[in-house]
Amino acid sequence: MDVAYLPAFSLSAKLRKCLMIVPVLAVAALAAQPACGDSNAAGRTQLVATKDPAHAPITLSSLDGPPQELARLRGRVVLVHFFATWCEPCRAEMASLRDLHAQLAGRPFVIVPISVAEADGAVRRFFADDPLPFAILLDRDRAVTKAWSIHTLPSTVVLDHDLQPRFIAEGDVDWTRPDVRDTLAGLLREVPR
Repeated sequence: MDVAYLPAFSLSAKLRKCLMIVPVLAVAALAAQPACGDSNAAGRTQLVATKDPAHAPITLSSLDGPPQELARLRGRVVLVHFFATWCEPCRAEMASLRDLHAQLAGRPFVIVPISVAEADGAVRRFFADDPLPFAILLDRDRAVTKAWSIHTLPSTVVLDHDLQPRFIAEGDVDWTRPDVRDTLAGLLREVPR
């Protein structure tokens, strides 16, 4: 065996080992992020009734204001919307959420969008030209996303006036659809006057 061949073989073995580890690390990093929903079914996600117990309370920083507490919204129907600016279906759903907010203005209803694991600057840049008419909360470390068992972006949990989860949607929703509006109208009728 040629001595000059051994160092090259040794380097090749190290390189092979590194090349085997890189895909494993890449898969692990992707698994740490919630999956992005299927944009092929744009807006067709259904609101599914849920009997999940109440979720962990939310107190998160907002993008351009003071921290927000979910508990302060008791007495209103609350749409808790988990999203990321890199997720294409999430981006498309924002226009639908704006329309819903405008249509239900003056009603006991609020939308709470939560940006999942993104830098503040990325979220700020995304909304710079078209700001939302409601506060954007930041789940920087994904603690709320994990506590609420959110695995897909976008995902939305609809809470009743007692802040109990009533419906969930894992994927993007067309909030102008009649069935979705009827579901929300039913929850709004339950709010004590």
